[in-house]
Amino acid sequence: MGIKNIINRNNRNNQGQRTVKTIKTVRKVKPTQPKINSNHSTKTNHKPSKARVSLQKTTIDMYLRHIPYISLEQLNTLLQQKITKKQKQQVKDQITKIEEKQLTRQQMQEKIEQQKLKIKTYTPTQIKEYMQVHQIYNTSFELSFFQEFTIEILEHYINNYIKITFLNQDTGREEHKIFLITKDTIIDLMELIHKGKNYEDMLTGSDREILQTYYQATKVEIITPNEFKSSQYKKRKGAYFNYINITEVDLERYQIGNNEQEHLQLSKTQCFIHSLRQSGEYSESLIEYIQSQMNEDNIQFSFLSIKKLNGLGPIHLTYYEDGKNDRVYDINTINYKETKTETETPKLVNIGCYKNHYFINDKSVPISKVWIKNYKEHHNSPTFMKSTNLKQIRKTTKSYCYSFYTDDQNIGISAGTMITTMMESGLFQEIENPNIYNQNEDKPISAPIDCKPFQKISLTKEKDLQQKEWEDKQQKRLLDQYNEGIKGIEGIEGIEQEKLEETEETEEQEETEETEETEEKEKREIRQLIIYADFESTTKDENNNNIVHKPFLLCWTVNGDEFYHGRTIFSLIEFIQDKAVQESYNKFLVLYHNLSYDASFILQQQIKISSILKPDNQIIQFTVQIKHHLSIVFRDSMRLTGNDVSVSKMPAMFFTKEMQSKIYKEIFPYTYYTMNRYLTKLGSIEEASKHIGKHTKEEFIFSIKNAQAYVDEDTFDLQQYALYYCEQDVRVLSKSMQIFEQMIKEHFNLDLFKYVSISSLSLESQKQSGCFKGCVQVTGQLRKFLQQFVIGGRVMTANNKIIKVGKEFPIDLENKQVVVINKDDTTDDDCTSMYPSAQRRMYYPAGECKTLTKEQIQYYNNPNNLFKITLDEKSKDKSTLYLEVKLKKSKSFIKRDFPLISYKNKDGVRMFTNDFDTERSYFYDHISLQDLITFQHVEYEIVSGVRFTSRNYNIQNIIYEMFTKRQEFKKQGNPVQIIYKLMLNSSYGKTIEAVHNTEDVIVTEKKYVDYIYKNKDFIKEITQIGDKYIVNVRSEVVDQTAYTYIGVLILSVSKRIMNEVMCTAEDTGIKIYYQDTDSIQISKADVPILNDAFFKKYSRERQGKGMGQFHEDYESKKGEVTHASRAIYLGKKFYAVELQVETKKGEQDIDYHLRGKGVTTQSILKKCQDYNCDPIELYNKLSNHEEIEFDLCTDKPCFEKNKAYEYVSRESFIRKVKF
Repeated sequence: MGIKNIINRNNRNNQGQRTVKTIKTVRKVKPTQPKINSNHSTKTNHKPSKARVSLQKTTIDMYLRHIPYISLEQLNTLLQQKITKKQKQQVKDQITKIEEKQLTRQQMQEKIEQQKLKIKTYTPTQIKEYMQVHQIYNTSFELSFFQEFTIEILEHYINNYIKITFLNQDTGREEHKIFLITKDTIIDLMELIHKGKNYEDMLTGSDREILQTYYQATKVEIITPNEFKSSQYKKRKGAYFNYINITEVDLERYQIGNNEQEHLQLSKTQCFIHSLRQSGEYSESLIEYIQSQMNEDNIQFSFLSIKKLNGLGPIHLTYYEDGKNDRVYDINTINYKETKTETETPKLVNIGCYKNHYFINDKSVPISKVWIKNYKEHHNSPTFMKSTNLKQIRKTTKSYCYSFYTDDQNIGISAGTMITTMMESGLFQEIENPNIYNQNEDKPISAPIDCKPFQKISLTKEKDLQQKEWEDKQQKRLLDQYNEGIKGIEGIEGIEQEKLEETEETEEQEETEETEETEEKEKREIRQLIIYADFESTTKDENNNNIVHKPFLLCWTVNGDEFYHGRTIFSLIEFIQDKAVQESYNKFLVLYHNLSYDASFILQQQIKISSILKPDNQIIQFTVQIKHHLSIVFRDSMRLTGNDVSVSKMPAMFFTKEMQSKIYKEIFPYTYYTMNRYLTKLGSIEEASKHIGKHTKEEFIFSIKNAQAYVDEDTFDLQQYALYYCEQDVRVLSKSMQIFEQMIKEHFNLDLFKYVSISSLSLESQKQSGCFKGCVQVTGQLRKFLQQFVIGGRVMTANNKIIKVGKEFPIDLENKQVVVINKDDTTDDDCTSMYPSAQRRMYYPAGECKTLTKEQIQYYNNPNNLFKITLDEKSKDKSTLYLEVKLKKSKSFIKRDFPLISYKNKDGVRMFTNDFDTERSYFYDHISLQDLITFQHVEYEIVSGVRFTSRNYNIQNIIYEMFTKRQEFKKQGNPVQIIYKLMLNSSYGKTIEAVHNTEDVIVTEKKYVDYIYKNKDFIKEITQIGDKYIVNVRSEVVDQTAYTYIGVLILSVSKRIMNEVMCTAEDTGIKIYYQDTDSIQISKADVPILNDAFFKKYSRERQGKGMGQFHEDYESKKGEVTHASRAIYLGKKFYAVELQVETKKGEQDIDYHLRGKGVTTQSILKKCQDYNCDPIELYNKLSNHEEIEFDLCTDKPCFEKNKAYEYVSRESFIRKVKF
């Protein structure tokens, strides 16, 4: 019997508890156990390694000066050349080895001659491969001395850390800073040293700070992250095993292959999950639940995160480390939810971890240490290879004598001991490129085996008590199992349970203290103070050069009438501390409009940031810790009003006309203000008037006089005017937000400032209205499955072609990509409140979500049964289905100008098409699938799916009531109508929010190196801001919940609203030019025809201002739009429409409705001036594939964020566009 079969046979027989049988006549050998020190402590006694190489600054200068100056591109090429050299040399050595083994020189020459003759019959591909191999074989790979020296020196620095000690001129004390050395840093240093450039002329932000600090250095140290003092430790974790097995022993059970290809296949499952599966203690549904909480973007998974996994039973984990005693951890993670049953509770599982790789730690693998240690010398002996249970080897005169344990003795060692011994014996070969295993395949996610673990249902108090009793019972039973399991493991009696890390205990203690502190805070009366603030900053220097934006004034208010001033954030912090002491406020919220900009001035300061919220790289909230009991929350008010609402738009939103005449945003010459001008106080009105954009000099002088900053006809007080302007800004912000708060309280009974965004507020409003009663929140695998159903609104031109509408455009029949329509009466037909209208027609699925059985799949594969599900309460089948399907075209398949079938291309762009892959999985709820069948005659086959069987119709009345109230307030001219509009359009977005699998951690400079080293495998991005770092790390455990399935249904019903109109139009012969989610562009003459056809089909009016009805939506500030005479639609969000306008005086005029994705309207109009053409002519150039450059900085402030989170103005931002 072969070795593989022996190992596999014994593993199959020993899935559970093993029984060791012995024969009385043979001495009983105790199985080898991992070496364990019973007195082991978390503290290590080994001496700290020499982690730092201390160098004089002149030494680094000398090294870098004696290698030739190279650019970043040359450095990359050089480093790649070394890698290429190594790879090619390996190929050359391999070829040489094979040919020397098989051929003599003469045979070799004959072989070459034969190949030369054969090459005539080779294909081009074979010739290319032949030439490549022989080119490698005959090439010299020697690098020059200077190239070798350059690589050696630079590799010593790159990706290490440089600690620079310098003398602080202000304090007279030595300080130090630590920076990560990148290739860019090295090039900057070389440029500084070789060319003698001043760092101030070279860079800004963190790069400039490195060079500036280096320039002042008294001592420099290079810190290698692989060698740290003993107090710094690695984060213990499990990942892929970067070694392959070179023996015949089958180690597939432990996820170790015999070659790279096999190893790659085995490693596609995370090793911790693989270990659980091999234990046999976990059902596939439970494994699926546990795995869904693990961030799939991470290869590795740390010990600390194991504790956070729900559904995991007790784990006995042994950590193996070369040259050290084995460490044993007993992890109890009894975190069962109400969805678990007692039969699903797993028993104790033994897992090992070695070389950052988890594996099932079988306690008796039928292999001996003697066999492993002698494998290399004796593996060619058939006798040696007949069994792995080798007892001993004796050398005789002529050969070796092998003795084995009998099968009855069955002497084995643990899997961990086997793997570590094989490593010591050189039976593993390291893989050159371990990154090949970090390949996330973009495969469709099928429905979960069991949906139960992935949903959370709101429990009543009675159920909560029952749940607690059940959890207590479960915990006691699991602890009993755990204790019994420990007793059954030989060799570990009396071992003290070791803590994972000394710091972990501290962290837990801090968490306990924080929890107690939070509970104590809740008992105290909460007195919150809301503060509204704004910075004013300089963007230019005296020579009109762009500089890093620097604040020169901070203004804040509490009530909008009394104002306070300072220059930095410390003046505001001091104000808050006084309020906390004098007036007993204990909660502070500071609102900035567009906080992401103002945060750059706050975070640069030496203050403690305890948390930060930064989705899409935009800071929307952070907390500053002042004292142990005092913290300040900074929040972006723009997330509450909507991202497109600036301070200047707020008065029109929230104020009455009378208020608007008194409180408004003023004019400000941003680019005129410099720090020097501000400090000298007086400025020129004439010069400043050149920096006020579209405003006139007279308007500016009027504002100066209002500010009481007027000195004489050409002089004004810059400081007084800036103060007035900043006060006006915070006055508008404070008054607007206070009115907003009152409206939300009065109409929705909610506290505005408890929410970060308007979508969260709107969702909570619906919850309080009972719309989500009985609805579950989904998580894990179920959420991932449902996220695939999120398909946004359709945005496209007809058949994805360029559409030109107008009588002047020539028709080119040969150009198949351009369609010309000779009409001059285009109109924009817009759906009224499309998403609220969808909610008015539908329900929210409720009750428990369940995976479809085979019988149910077969049932719903019949379209007749699928169509029994309708939206109304009289539906024969009240199921809501979410289905993974395969599609195919029926004989009567209908090709549409605006297809319903979509997919994401390789660039992640969603494309709607009539041509689809029949092998691909598509994800549709029953509404979208019904529409595919109805409007395109598609056939389908269900692969998997889930269903909800209950419904909550409360949303219909709630949304209609809100819509009706908004219409009434709009007629009255009441600003509250804006609030209703925001609430109507915001809630659905929160339901389809994607999973956040990263988090931002604030790390101080002191802890930076330690943190980076410990977490380097989880770090996605690092941003240095002042004396701190924002480190974006991939979360290891992800268990967020959402109402994804509700958002999916809203999107589907909204698309049905559009499909009913558009497919009716197409079936009637009406041409639609363009669709942008909730609007279509058609001929105005076709509108009444479409209305009649729609009424005949659906028995309801299509046109009007009611929910779900359509109306013309072109608008112009010049007057009333009669129609559009010309239009060009180039692609998604990129079109130009020429509007015919009748002014108030009854005159005819022309205006333009312009859209350009990625470019601004101002840049389009500026380019028209440059070309001396109108927008239609400009878009016509683009339609002829001409490339045009647009400057995004035209007529507007333009700035960008650098690596140090500082803002720098730009003179231009060119974007090239070509179709």
